[in-house]
Amino acid sequence: MNEGTALMIIDAQVHMFAPPNPVYQAEELLERLKKLLSLARASGTQVIFVQNNGSVGESDEPRTRGWLIHPELEVVMGDMVLQKAEGSAYAGNDLEKRLKQIGIKKLIIAGLQSEYCILTNCEKSIDAGFEVILVSDAHSTYDSGTQKASEIIAAINARLRNKVEMWRVDDVAI
Repeated sequence: MNEGTALMIIDAQVHMFAPPNPVYQAEELLERLKKLLSLARASGTQVIFVQNNGSVGESDEPRTRGWLIHPELEVVMGDMVLQKAEGSAYAGNDLEKRLKQIGIKKLIIAGLQSEYCILTNCEKSIDAGFEVILVSDAHSTYDSGTQKASEIIAAINARLRNKVEMWRVDDVAI
């Protein structure tokens, strides 16, 4: 078992990958997340799925199809599944305490959305005292009114570069 390290996959829910409005490079992202998950499983690394609870009528409303963790990212016994109603996976729960109790010191973070939950959870994880590795090619978002998704992803990677380690999926060794 790869003690001390956990893979945190954030908001990889069906609605983020589904037409008519999938995130930027949705298919590529899903393949990269599957590769990370496979590496984590093979090494015995703790897996944490963070799942956003949207409001009534939103595409990630709890217990709707869009809310589910993408079925290609199969949740298995031993995985942690944490639900959140805001950007931070740490808000309103004991995640930090639970991770420290099981000896987690390092978090490998990937998922959605770059400028919201990825940025927030990298920063909150640092604040909580964890070493953070952002998988720079395994997070995504949507175009905004002023920037393309690829520009947002690059900006988030640049913003976090001096705060976290940056790995690409093909360089992940766990």
